[in-house]
Amino acid sequence: MPEVQVLPGLPVNEDLFDAAVRGLADFAPDDAITWEDFTSEDRWLLVPRPDGLAYKAELLVRREESRTVKVNLWLGPDRRGGEQPRPHNHPWEFTAHVLRGGYTEERYELVDGELVTETRVHEAGGTNHVPLSTFHEVTRIAAPGGTLTLMVCGAGRKGAWGYIDPETGRTEPHQPDPSFRQHLAALNPRMGRPH
Repeated sequence: MPEVQVLPGLPVNEDLFDAAVRGLADFAPDDAITWEDFTSEDRWLLVPRPDGLAYKAELLVRREESRTVKVNLWLGPDRRGGEQPRPHNHPWEFTAHVLRGGYTEERYELVDGELVTETRVHEAGGTNHVPLSTFHEVTRIAAPGGTLTLMVCGAGRKGAWGYIDPETGRTEPHQPDPSFRQHLAALNPRMGRPH
């Protein structure tokens, strides 16, 4: 199977597909995808940073109230060089299984009122568990366009996430970026088409 350009800026190939299939078999055996799923623009979502550029692509495998499973193909880190750190937490606890490539993560956690930071490197074959209380940021991708993770998420808490200021340790709730939907639609042409 040759490389397929699923969306502008999102090429996939058989090696990535095989890694995703093996990861699902190992870590989410009730779920599976086909080559047609993996190469369908309707299954992938390019996720923009505030500057409008895609930093990852998500293929949703399962979404239920108690569990979400998705394959992430990392195109770049959460922030570009020179941008201020913007560590965030998530509205769900999750485990990321690194299927190919790897990434570096900065973690920030309030422990007894003190902000504790830690750098973690996650490589292929590894697992990264992120609890609800952990603020983090992916700061480096080992192989942009070749780092693939499988996220298995627990039940979500609607609106219950935000950011932490790495200088002060103060947290703030997530405020929707007014340009996010516009950037999302620009990266994902099917979003502008009628269904």
